Amino acid sequence: MQQQYHPQHQQQRYDLRPRPNKRSDVIPITFPSVFRRTPGKPPTATSVLRHFGLSTYSSYELGMGHYSKVYKAFQDNREVAVKIIKLNEVSEEFIKRFIPREKECWSKLRHRNICELFACLGCEEFNYLYMVMEYCPNGDLLSYIQKKGPLSDTKGRRWMRALLDAVGYLHKNRIAHRDIKAENACLNFNCYKVLKGIPYDVYKNDVWSLGVLCFVSMTSSMPFREDSNTNSAIVEQQRRRTYRWPTYVSPECRQSIDTMMAFYQDDRPTTKESKKLPFFLRGSNQAKMECDDDSAEYA
Repeated sequence: MQQQYHPQHQQQRYDLRPRPNKRSDVIPITFPSVFRRTPGKPPTATSVLRHFGLSTYSSYELGMGHYSKVYKAFQDNREVAVKIIKLNEVSEEFIKRFIPREKECWSKLRHRNICELFACLGCEEFNYLYMVMEYCPNGDLLSYIQKKGPLSDTKGRRWMRALLDAVGYLHKNRIAHRDIKAENACLNFNCYKVLKGIPYDVYKNDVWSLGVLCFVSMTSSMPFREDSNTNSAIVEQQRRRTYRWPTYVSPECRQSIDTMMAFYQDDRPTTKESKKLPFFLRGSNQAKMECDDDSAEYA
């Protein structure tokens, strides 16, 4: 007879409220064998979370990457997102280098436009690592554009400034994102939440990626052909600026994004300089206030 899970059997409960420090420390969790549905078979990663008070199921999946899946979860009435990594399915280098670096960087970030890491949980017995983070209820930018089309000038300017603030904050703390794309920009009350940061000196590459993301947001299309056969062909597209602007995009928007997408790195602005480009500055006093690097940091 299979052992069924019941909430009253919970033995532990974790306080997942934001903590000022040590958010990168892994809180160890165990899963008693009495609750395993099939003897000798490890429980699912989501069932381990349920045992410890985080209600989630496979149908709650929000997205997946090369090494992980992200699920929505509930603790009482509070929504969170949980990134689950099965450590036995990733390389030793990923475990020793990339995971510690991501945890250490992410745990230090405190900015209203950066998705916050609340806690890390680890089930060593089954090689599960859980990163519990802020949940953004409105999905990601890619899904939004696919559903509703390109952003208006007003909305695009406001959202892109929020994104520039977030990436500028990363750069100020000597962290480069290195994976800026529409899937990694989550929407939370019409404001961007940037997921994760990686410490590496590639700040101007981030600016170029921001320019591409701005292009996608304002045109609902990619600037460069994705069917090119070789990397050299893609690079040549970038060097020659083969992309075309739709007529409805304003000149100041085109000029600003063209500047951010300059082919040669030295010709690109920093994130701070980008916020002074014509498209992002329009809106007078409110725009200038939102361009303050420190205005979005948590107290």
